[in-house]
Amino acid sequence: MTAAYQIDFSHKQNCFRLTVTKEIMTLKTAEQIHMRLKALSFKGGPYSAIFDLSAVKDTMIPVDVVRGYGRRAPSVPTGKAHVVVGKAPAIFGLARIFQMCGEAVGKEHEVVHTLEEAYKIVGVQPEDFTERL
Repeated sequence: MTAAYQIDFSHKQNCFRLTVTKEIMTLKTAEQIHMRLKALSFKGGPYSAIFDLSAVKDTMIPVDVVRGYGRRAPSVPTGKAHVVVGKAPAIFGLARIFQMCGEAVGKEHEVVHTLEEAYKIVGVQPEDFTERL
């Protein structure tokens, strides 16, 4: 069985990059990701983060749960740029809902269509991610 996601780190930019590798995002995977990122980022920082959902085509997570995720404490503490990449229209739209709900509680996330846009916003290059976590 292949992993549903991978996490890489750039020491140069103090940035996490989450890459979801499955086409369907499940609630179980989302919770696993949240807990893993929270454990990795609990000290140090501030960190920037790229949440790459480019490979995700659809999700089984209800919209109300996405709204709740937007309002809860972030997996990676904010303070630097956090960018969500969603190519599929459904994923991009849900990421925007997440973004809007987060803004209501003071969190800031950008939502973009491409990984290249995310790299530009955060100020990193793919080769900056030298450690697999």
